[in-house]
Amino acid sequence: MSTAAPPAMLPAPSALTRASGWYRDALRLWRRAPLKLVFLSLACLVAEALLQLLPAVGTVLSKAVVPMLAVGVWIGLDHLARGEALRFSCLVAGWRHPRWPSLWALAAAIGLVVFAVQVASAMLVYGPVVWDAVVLGHLMQYPALQTRRLEFVLLLPGLVPATLLTLAPPLFLFRGEGVLASLAGSLQRVAAHAAAFALALLPQLALFAVALSTPWAMPLLLLLMPLGTLLAYAAWRDLAGPSQAG
Repeated sequence: MSTAAPPAMLPAPSALTRASGWYRDALRLWRRAPLKLVFLSLACLVAEALLQLLPAVGTVLSKAVVPMLAVGVWIGLDHLARGEALRFSCLVAGWRHPRWPSLWALAAAIGLVVFAVQVASAMLVYGPVVWDAVVLGHLMQYPALQTRRLEFVLLLPGLVPATLLTLAPPLFLFRGEGVLASLAGSLQRVAAHAAAFALALLPQLALFAVALSTPWAMPLLLLLMPLGTLLAYAAWRDLAGPSQAG
């Protein structure tokens, strides 16, 4: 019978330690391909803008297509973290996944849930006219809505559901979970580490607010998009464990 004492349990890191570690790891990964990450973000923004030019359905369609491009960036980041090159072709990697229809359903669900929260928040402030202006793409017909305030009301609330569902893509991609299990698993994991995710979200909220405050600061959005995905990837690697993260 062994008399060896069990190994001492290390205390769990504090929420602040965990969140700051995610930022550290995200920035380390960013340094491996800084320009490519910005260009990938720019490509997503351009794709969204082009899709929204389609009458009536363009805005909603963009929320179902662009998140699939973002899933491809997850795949590219995983390759980058493993020492491989980050390729622009990662944008379409989601459609090359063996379970791409389900993956697309997951990406679209995330995009549409975030968009629904944004529209609902704007409708609480501006009323039902938001449906025609934002969802159906007729914003130019409503000069009173073409303000910085609408951008704040639309974009900032979306960061909350985006954070809650942020771990759904890696659960699908790297753990083989189904669509519903990935969504539920993300909610569970984020809730279990709510303080850390909240602390990680606060600087992003502040930077988004700065980016939306003046046209001169809008280029910050090109930095915020990869930062959000890099933070999510760093959180995944931390919470999933090195052996199970990818």
